[in-house]
Amino acid sequence: MPVPKTAKARATRARLLGEAAQLFSVKGYFATTVEDVMAKAGLTKGGFYAHFESKEALARAVVEHAAEMWAAKIVAHVMSFGEPRAQLHAVLDGYRAYAVDRTFEGGCFFVNLSTELDDQNDDLRRLLDDRFEQFRLLVMSIMESGKAAGVFAPDAPSDAVATLVVATLTGTMMLAKSSRRWERFDESNALLTRMITSFEIDPPSSPST
Repeated sequence: MPVPKTAKARATRARLLGEAAQLFSVKGYFATTVEDVMAKAGLTKGGFYAHFESKEALARAVVEHAAEMWAAKIVAHVMSFGEPRAQLHAVLDGYRAYAVDRTFEGGCFFVNLSTELDDQNDDLRRLLDDRFEQFRLLVMSIMESGKAAGVFAPDAPSDAVATLVVATLTGTMMLAKSSRRWERFDESNALLTRMITSFEIDPPSSPST
């Protein structure tokens, strides 16, 4: 469905996406109704189909909206550092802030929905999987940039490191949410930091002359 043309329509659509993202993170996709979203947004159900052709269309748009929220919290923080080693450590700090600040009321939107939709809706599952892969690729690209800059060991396994970082952060999110113990991130991030540091070269190799 095309992006609304008027400022009022765009604002309404953004409100729907924001409220749906929070409801999906708390109640889940299947337990959340269109009526729930419209009530939360302070709108009547009749206006829903002016913006989305179905609940699944809403969900697809919500995934994109949630990805933008995630990027604003984590990617923007990571990119504020110019050096690959600092960027990789910023991934850990940024994800911890994303969790502790309750960017989504129910915890990580992506972790929650991927668990719920695992074998229920293949189209949405693939869309969520793509977001996790983008996270992995972010970590991989930082590792590769660091190897090219001579600050990470040339034999550092970028792919495996990226998988471990993403798996540990998202797994810690689930543990911290269920136990309400956000210090779990301090424990797991300390171990991830030790792992990352083991691949660092300090000082970086001097360029050949």
